[in-house]
Amino acid sequence: MNPDLCELLANDGFLRCYLTDTAGSPVDEISCEEQGNREDISVQLPDGEQVILQKVTIRKQGYVVVEVEDEDTLCVSEPIPFCFFEYVILCAPAGTEVVCSVTEFDCQACVNCLDGAFESLDINFLICQSIQTVADVLVEHEVGFCLPRDVIVPDRCSFTMPNQCPVIFPGQMIDLEVNSKDTLENECSTSTVSPTLAQVQEVACLSVMRVYDWIVQQSDFKKTIPAGDVEFSCSPCDIHLFVPADILCDRFLSGKVICGDIDPVEGAEVTFRAEPAIVDFTPDSVFTDEFGNFEVEAIVPAVTEPTDVVITAETTVNGQMVSTSLPTIVQCLADPCIIELFSTEQIFCDGFVDGRVRCDGRVIEGAVVTLESSDPAVTFDPNPVLTGSHGNYFAGVTVADETPPTLITITASTTVEGQMISASVEILVECDSPCP
Repeated sequence: MNPDLCELLANDGFLRCYLTDTAGSPVDEISCEEQGNREDISVQLPDGEQVILQKVTIRKQGYVVVEVEDEDTLCVSEPIPFCFFEYVILCAPAGTEVVCSVTEFDCQACVNCLDGAFESLDINFLICQSIQTVADVLVEHEVGFCLPRDVIVPDRCSFTMPNQCPVIFPGQMIDLEVNSKDTLENECSTSTVSPTLAQVQEVACLSVMRVYDWIVQQSDFKKTIPAGDVEFSCSPCDIHLFVPADILCDRFLSGKVICGDIDPVEGAEVTFRAEPAIVDFTPDSVFTDEFGNFEVEAIVPAVTEPTDVVITAETTVNGQMVSTSLPTIVQCLADPCIIELFSTEQIFCDGFVDGRVRCDGRVIEGAVVTLESSDPAVTFDPNPVLTGSHGNYFAGVTVADETPPTLITITASTTVEGQMISASVEILVECDSPCP
């Protein structure tokens, strides 16, 4: 059953129509092709001449989707098929092919209501198309063969004898200079390009596409669909909830309230419950911010074994109750808190220790950690030490002068949620000579 589309439009809603494929995904092209046989008809041209042309049937088909949306709800139709036939007069003799392409497409939808009830849907189509009749033909064309030219060789080195010094060179050397220059000029002659061969002509046959006829036209179509023949699915207001796969003692949960998959809802009151009811929520209810977001703390009681739980968040928007439920595993074991202590295997005169305090994955800030050594020659600074925002602590270690190699035990302890916890490590310390 379709939702009340007429009420959506009455609430300042609007309509959209767009081209899609069979799955409803937007596309840019539709099918446009020749259908059936051609029919010869006699047509009188403007100059009075009678000619035989062809009556060609063109089929255009595809799918469209119609959306109806107001500020709270978005309704989307199933893909609606359309198929239209029209006749065009072309010069399309036997052997030619009709090529059709849609250059522009537009659709406008109208929801028809009677006494506030959805009666039918009208869709008006505007299609601009380019239709050609073409055929492959052989064209005779006179062409010339392209012959390679001779390679152009640049001038070789030109040689010029320098002026002679008659004091050093005897006069007969002048004749040698001239003879040498003549010899070099003969040897270093400039190459010439051989005459270009006569161009050879030939007739070539080329296969090309010839356009016999071409029209561009706009077509308008209308499709009316009864309300019972078109289905709309709506995405009204919804609540999204993000829950981890498991919750150890406590965890913050978050979510968002939106309408129509796009608009956040501000000020919606969200309440929570768990099934079985072994999880507490703080606070009991929360309100969404300007972005539709909310956050709540889920607390698991102590001594809770791993348990499958379904957590539900629900709210009311515009008088409509919406909710979301997600499964998780909750637990909070009887002895959940631990303290960790780390150190190097050996400390010479001075070093450090560090660690962390946590309870089932929750870091504990502000815990007072006391450090002790089995040998009074080893001291700590500071001691005690407070854990930081990540549950970590750090303290320096000082070994007294003239301490021989000694295996000692360092212990860190604290009290968390009324429970005393501790951890110990063994390390080798020494400081045989005074530290610089």
